[in-house]
Amino acid sequence: MKAIISVTIVIGTIAFGICTYFSWRWRGKQTVKDKSKGILLSDRGDVYQIYDMNMLGDHANQVKFEELPLLALEKLATATNNFHEANMLGQGGFGPVYRGKLPGGQEIAVKRLSRASAQGLEEFMNEVMVVSKIQHRNLVRLLGCCIEGDEKLLIYEYMPNKSLDAFLFDPLKREFLDWRKRFSIIEGIGRGLLYLHRDSRLRIIHRDLKASNILLDEDLNAKIADFGMARIFGSNQDQANTMRVVGT
Repeated sequence: MKAIISVTIVIGTIAFGICTYFSWRWRGKQTVKDKSKGILLSDRGDVYQIYDMNMLGDHANQVKFEELPLLALEKLATATNNFHEANMLGQGGFGPVYRGKLPGGQEIAVKRLSRASAQGLEEFMNEVMVVSKIQHRNLVRLLGCCIEGDEKLLIYEYMPNKSLDAFLFDPLKREFLDWRKRFSIIEGIGRGLLYLHRDSRLRIIHRDLKASNILLDEDLNAKIADFGMARIFGSNQDQANTMRVVGT
């Protein structure tokens, strides 16, 4: 009788242990699924980690994709003529950028994550996180995003005069930039940087500021773009170490 009781206790203990183990594994998988909805930039170097959407804590640098307008891939394909090469505005480390027009007539710029880009996914995550939290007249405005299957796209306001380098390094176009206009562009860049460094709710260092990342609207007003390399600092930080060299 004692032997039967002992065997029963041992079997019961083993069964309980197995059930506990598989329950722990199941909860772990559910946690990963829930966390995959939110993206947060770690404060230590350039490491990207996934966190729970509800865990805002003391950091304001969390992305909620539902805060941004989500556009269907089919709609963006129609707007860009199925991402036709004739509508390509440029190519960067993130991927190609296309000009498009929505049914209402609004012109847009669509950044499409390149599947062959090693840094593209990190830049996509970082850019959504940063640009969705800031707004200034001298920063390019993010209108929405698209995430369908393997496709990841960012939708920006369209800048008809493209980038500053298209004027500076073109013998004909540079004639349009007299000193008054050049000073206005410099002043606009300075205002945008001042906002990023001091006046925004996040302290942001761009880390890839160059002429090709300064976009110009129809009146040649400067707007800082491409925040894929940007870094968020704490409100009480004035310096930080990085894990790798980035930018130009």
